[in-house]
This record gives sequence, structure tokens and C-alpha cells, in this order.
Amino acid sequence: MALFTDWLISVALCLGLAMILPMPSMPVGLAALLSLAGFVWLGQAITRAGPPVDSPHLTAWDAALLSFAASFGVQAAAHLGAFGS
Repeated sequence: MALFTDWLISVALCLGLAMILPMPSMPVGLAALLSLAGFVWLGQAITRAGPPVDSPHLTAWDAALLSFAASFGVQAAAHLGAFGS
């Protein structure tokens, strides 16, 4: 559960930083920040975490995957016009 809250904090930080951007570039900035967070989580998974096999709880690998999925979701929503731009 602690890793999930750490991931939520990183997403909240990405959202906070993206909110200060002008609206036309906010979705692109948010997607880039979430991708960057995914790479940070991936780096942590590669250097510190064990293999992503048979873990009963969330690992850094899962946090990286969630960050990348959120980034792709933001990109898809922006492409479909969900942000009104």
C-alpha cells in the first residue's frame, strides 16, 4: 500500500506541475510528465526491485506500468478532444 501512495503522490505532483501550463499545452505537458515519472519508476524497478514475478503486492514495476498507462490515457483523451482544445 505504501508504494501505491508513493505512486499517487508522483501523479499528484505531475498534475500540479501541468496545471500551471497554459491550457493548449497542458495535456501534452501532463503526458510528458507522466512518461517521465514512468521512466523514474522504471529506473527504480531496474536498480532496486526484484523481478516482477509472483509478487502479491504492487512493485515499482507496477508503478512504472501505471504511469505509462496514465500517460497514454491522457494522450488518447487529448486526441479525442476531452480537454476542449
